[in-house]
Amino acid sequence: MRVGIIGHAIQIEPENLDQSVEDLVFVTVKKALRDSSITIEEVDTIVQAGDDILDGIAINHVYTVEPAGSFLKDESKVERDGAWAVHYAMARLLSGKFKTAMVVAFSKGSQCGLSAFSGMSADPFYLRPVGADSHSIAGLQANYFMRRTGLTEADFAEVARKNRSNGLSNVERTMAGEAGQYSVEQILSAAPIATPITELTAGRVGDGCVVLLLATEEYVKEKKIQASWITGVGLSGDAYYPTYRDLSGLKHVEIAAGKALQMAGRTIEDMNLLEIYDFYAHQELMLCETLKISKQPIAEMIRSGETGKNGRIPVNPSGGAQCGTILYASGLARIMEAHLQVTGRAGGCQIPGAKLALTHAQAGLGMQSGIVYVVEA
Repeated sequence: MRVGIIGHAIQIEPENLDQSVEDLVFVTVKKALRDSSITIEEVDTIVQAGDDILDGIAINHVYTVEPAGSFLKDESKVERDGAWAVHYAMARLLSGKFKTAMVVAFSKGSQCGLSAFSGMSADPFYLRPVGADSHSIAGLQANYFMRRTGLTEADFAEVARKNRSNGLSNVERTMAGEAGQYSVEQILSAAPIATPITELTAGRVGDGCVVLLLATEEYVKEKKIQASWITGVGLSGDAYYPTYRDLSGLKHVEIAAGKALQMAGRTIEDMNLLEIYDFYAHQELMLCETLKISKQPIAEMIRSGETGKNGRIPVNPSGGAQCGTILYASGLARIMEAHLQVTGRAGGCQIPGAKLALTHAQAGLGMQSGIVYVVEA
């Protein structure tokens, strides 16, 4: 059995002062329903993805039950990126009990800030007191990776240059002000965050919501709806403590991708593009190395343009998470971008003839956990 993606919507901005979280969810769900041409009454089950800490409210999703259209419906929540909520929704659809599902992922990162939020993921006795957060652990990770591979800060800047340039052709689904034409020198000279990370080799956390509508193959064929298909999924996680794992590598992503490709009956060579969640530029190179997308040395791969929009294997043609991040929704956005690519609806960032895409989402400090999907036409 396959699960189809039949509708989508995204709202993303640096700071949304006009809408509450409830408003944000309501507006985005309405857009997704219009895109899918089905009504809320036809949605059988809804899975939300959000976080109590970001909203400062215990069991935060009870406030968005009605805006998400899930009042008196089968409804649940995943306190992780919406990419994991898709996995949960797929299980519900494949149980045979439901024909349609909606995944709603949201956050207003501007209310909290990345450091305060991500620091709550760190151990409260040993890591949090020394300031461990997303930036500091990613800085350590980048340094370990550089030492093992011989890559330089300029290589990371080249990734950021590519992605921010890609985002210019995807303005409707990227955060205002994040895409742009930058030189490697400009990126390297941007304000430092945590060496070697600068403000232009890291994404920016903003406010937004992403919604995907899913359906069983039987329902899609019965209703004659255009869909892309999720044909493979794999997920894996590494040790909780950053220093208990090899920060220079991503063995767990290799495991997750292997399971997803095996389930789909595909290989990485079959993929027409990758949409991977790289909040920091060095993480894209780590993921490309782990996924073994090129026979070239990792530095040559990026310098040669192999992963550019016109390259052999485009990576993040949408601009990726570096062109704007919604906490708890940017992994879901990667699946959305893959869906749009393989159905020929990606607009200015469309890869001609794309029919197969691999997507990845991350969670935890230093990409502790990962989930991988294969999406095809």
